[in-house]
Amino acid sequence: VASAGKWTKSGEWWGTSMGGYSAAVAPKKAGKLVKFQYQKLDAIRPGESDGAFFWPAPQHQWKPTANWPPPASFTDSAYSVSFSPDSSRIFMVGPPNPITKLQVTKRFGFDSTANALVLTYVTTNFGTDSARHFAPWETSRGYTGSLLFFPKATKFKFVNPTGSGLQPDLPMTRDDSLGWYSDAGTKTGKFFRDGGEGWLAQLKDSLLFVKLYADVDSTRFSPWESDVEIYAENTLIENELTGPWTAIAPGDSLVWTTKWACAILPKTANLQVGSTDLKYAARALARSAAMTSIRRVPRALLPAGARPLVDVRGRLLSKSDRALRAGSMAVLPMP
Repeated sequence: VASAGKWTKSGEWWGTSMGGYSAAVAPKKAGKLVKFQYQKLDAIRPGESDGAFFWPAPQHQWKPTANWPPPASFTDSAYSVSFSPDSSRIFMVGPPNPITKLQVTKRFGFDSTANALVLTYVTTNFGTDSARHFAPWETSRGYTGSLLFFPKATKFKFVNPTGSGLQPDLPMTRDDSLGWYSDAGTKTGKFFRDGGEGWLAQLKDSLLFVKLYADVDSTRFSPWESDVEIYAENTLIENELTGPWTAIAPGDSLVWTTKWACAILPKTANLQVGSTDLKYAARALARSAAMTSIRRVPRALLPAGARPLVDVRGRLLSKSDRALRAGSMAVLPMP
């Protein structure tokens, strides 16, 4: 079993590797993941303009009068950097955002047991007046020509309301027990669906890229969001996951984790939309990556005075259930 490598600096980026994987982050760009490769193949579009990023959802809470662009606290601000004792995990802490009253901490590192990259996001309510309602939201950018697919939990389908200014519903390529979208770079739009089983797959040529996440019941979706979202525009495609709509009390934090794993599929595999080979390969990769050698969230990951609501696997910690139930599908005003 390959051991998780140490994070080392190269220019403005910090990078690490394990086995056939390599990854890099840009702390001066909000800790964005700017490279993720398997066997020297890009699973995401590299660079500070693309890569992978984390926002609180829904986006219409970012500013009082606009939902774009995202606040600099989550996209462009410099994050402080520290490491675990063995330097196998990097910790990046961002500045508090004055509008949302949220502060983001990121921890990235490879898990040798799962043979996957583990991405943990800690979002802290640094306000003192009231709870903040939000859902964690991870987005990575891929390439035109990718095939994305995921198990469906229900027939949930959110369509952006007329006049919202958001993109129209992106039609699925195939809609069976799984949702399938084959991108040809000719459409612009977005779809919102209720994922099942807790994984979302992306195929580009023979590279299979699977993201694992804690499945979210549709009653816990953030307003105007869902747990699986895909956005397409010209030469890029965005692969998006969100966590549960949660109320975070002043000083509390929500810990949310995803895992990224890859495999090279054999030339004999059927890589067409709806193929049994793809379903089997994605589920097998998801099962393998679900294993973990990480047992707990280090206290060093949390800002001073904060406590997590869930553990690294998304399980409720003691006395957290009441706080989570306080979440509402209505959007509360932000002071």
